[in-house]
Amino acid sequence: MSQQNKAKIVGLVVVALLATGATTGVVLINNKHNGSSSLSGITSSLSTLSTTSTIPSHSTSIYKNGNYTAWGSFDTPDGTEQIGVTVQLSNNNITSVSVDDSSIYSGTSFAYTERFISGLNLVVVGKNIDTVNVGRISGASLTPIGFNAALDAIKSQAKV
Repeated sequence: MSQQNKAKIVGLVVVALLATGATTGVVLINNKHNGSSSLSGITSSLSTLSTTSTIPSHSTSIYKNGNYTAWGSFDTPDGTEQIGVTVQLSNNNITSVSVDDSSIYSGTSFAYTERFISGLNLVVVGKNIDTVNVGRISGASLTPIGFNAALDAIKSQAKV
């Protein structure tokens, strides 16, 4: 076997291992976020990792078009923080999203929330509101808890 072929095989093995690790990270984060048994001490080396739960396309939830705002809270090592979430809905889809982080006082929480906000549009805009359940984004793992709580409140406000 030539050196070039060996290098290709090693490269494929590395890619397969990285893909397996990323999948395991997503499963562990989903399990922890959904209340399943958690494994402490496991961290993800991915800089941006997000998840959305999937609801069948025949979902009967119908929401009124418009702009909706709600607040969600999340616990941090420095205390409870709150974020405001505003979404614009059109035909059950989120067409825009913004986050108000002005009430966050901890410097660490604020930094993670800013990172979360920077990746949020890619994860939620254009998605059916019923399918959005945000996980870790850009290393922020606590801010999504507040975001999802606010989104649940928005769903209640917007229901027909």
